[in-house]
Amino acid sequence: MSRWPPRRGLRTNVVATFAAGALLISLILAFGTYFSARHYLIVQRERNALQQAYIDAALVKERLRTNGVSVAEVLAEIAPPSRTTVLVHQDGQWYSSDLTTPVRDATRNVVRSVEEGEVALSWNDAGDRPNIVVGIPLEGVDADYYEVTYAKELSQTLDTMGYALAISAALTTVAGGIMGWYAARRVLRPLRQVALAAARISAGELDTRVEATDDPDLATLTGSFNTMVDTVVERLDHDARFAADVSHELRTPVATLTTSLGVLQGDPTLSPSSATAVGLMSGELDRFRGALEDLITLGRLDAGVRESEWEVLGVAGLVAAILAEAAIGSEVTVEVPRDLEIYADRLQVHRALANLVRNAETHGGGLTAVHASARRGYAEIHVVDSGPGVPAAERERIFDRFARMGARGATTGSGLGLSIVEQTAQLHDGSVWCREADSGGADFVLSLPVAPTARSSAGREVT
Repeated sequence: MSRWPPRRGLRTNVVATFAAGALLISLILAFGTYFSARHYLIVQRERNALQQAYIDAALVKERLRTNGVSVAEVLAEIAPPSRTTVLVHQDGQWYSSDLTTPVRDATRNVVRSVEEGEVALSWNDAGDRPNIVVGIPLEGVDADYYEVTYAKELSQTLDTMGYALAISAALTTVAGGIMGWYAARRVLRPLRQVALAAARISAGELDTRVEATDDPDLATLTGSFNTMVDTVVERLDHDARFAADVSHELRTPVATLTTSLGVLQGDPTLSPSSATAVGLMSGELDRFRGALEDLITLGRLDAGVRESEWEVLGVAGLVAAILAEAAIGSEVTVEVPRDLEIYADRLQVHRALANLVRNAETHGGGLTAVHASARRGYAEIHVVDSGPGVPAAERERIFDRFARMGARGATTGSGLGLSIVEQTAQLHDGSVWCREADSGGADFVLSLPVAPTARSSAGREVT
C-alpha cells in the first residue's frame, strides 16, 4: 500500500525549515515592532489629548466664572480641535458642541471618576470608532468637562503599519524558502554527484570518480567514496586476474586429459562398459573445456582486453561468415543491408553473434531469421528462433552468468554464452535484449554503434 501522506525528501525538509524559521522570526519581529510602536503612539496620543483637554478645560472654567455666561455660550465661543467634541455636565444637564456624539456612550468609562473629583482618561468605540475621552472636574463652577477625540489618524497609522508588517512577514517567509531551496541545492549537489557516479559505476563505468572539492566538510565524503570505489575496483581486478590465471592454468591439464581420452577411445581392447565410461568422460570433458574457454573469454571482456584491432566491419559479411560456420542453409531468412557497418573488435563481435546463432540452434528450436537495420545511430541485429520464446519475467535474467531458463536450458551448455554477448555489447557501448518475435519465438537483438563514416546517414534512418 502507498504511504499517505508521502514521505518528504531532504530538499523539501530543508526548504520547509528555512521557510518556517523565516516566518517565525518575521512574526516575532512584526509583533514586537507593532506592539512597541502601538504603545508609543497611544501614549503620545493620550498625552496630547490630556494637554489639549487641560487647556480647553481651563478656558471653559474661566468663562463659566463670568457672571451671566451660560454653558451653551461658552461652547459656542471655543474652537475645539478637529474631530473633537466638547461635553460639559452642569447641574444635571449635558451640553455638547456636537449633537451627533452619543453622550452617555462616550463618557460611560470616565464619568464616575470625574464625579469623584479625579481626572480620567479612557478609550471607547462610541459611534463604532475609536475615541479618546478625557474627563476633568471643574472645581469652583460646579461642572465637569469632557473632551471626546476621534483618533482616526492613529487608527489609520496602526492599520497601515499592520498591513506593512504582514506583507514584510510574507515576503520574508518567501525569501526564507528561496534561501532554503538554494541551500538544499548546494548541500545536495555532492550527494547528486555521488548518486550519478554510483549509477555510472553500476552500469560498468568503473573509472568514474567524484570530482574533488575544496570544501573541508565535503572533502571527506568525496574522498571516502573515491577510496571505496578504488578498493572495489582493485578487488574486482584481482578477482578477474585470479579467475583468468586459474582458467589459463587449467588449459594444460584439460588438453592432456583430452589427448589421453582420445587414445583410450581408439583402444580396441576396451570392454564395452569401459568404452561407454570413456565416452561419457570425453563428453563431460568437452563440456568442461567449453566452459573453461567461456570463462577465459569473460575474464578478458571484464578486464576490457581487446582481442584484435578495432576496424570497420560490414554486418552482412559477418552474418554470412557465421551462418557458413554453423552450416546453416538457405532455409533461414537473411535481410541485412550491405552498406550497414559497425566499428568493433572483429573477434569479439564474431563470437557474440555466433553465440546468439548457437543459442537459437541449441535452445530455441532452430534459427529462422537474421535481419538487421540502422536505428538512431545503432545497428540492430535480430536473431530469431522458432522455439517457445522467453517469458517476460526472465528476459533480463537470461543474460546472467550460468543462467538456464526452463526448457531453453534443459540441454547441455555452460550457461555463459549470453553473458558473453551482453559483456561484448557493453564493451562496445551497445546493448542486447530479448523480446517476443512476430512468429512466436524469441528475438535476440544485439545493438552496436554504427561506424563513424556511416553514423550521419544511419542516424537519420528510423525504423
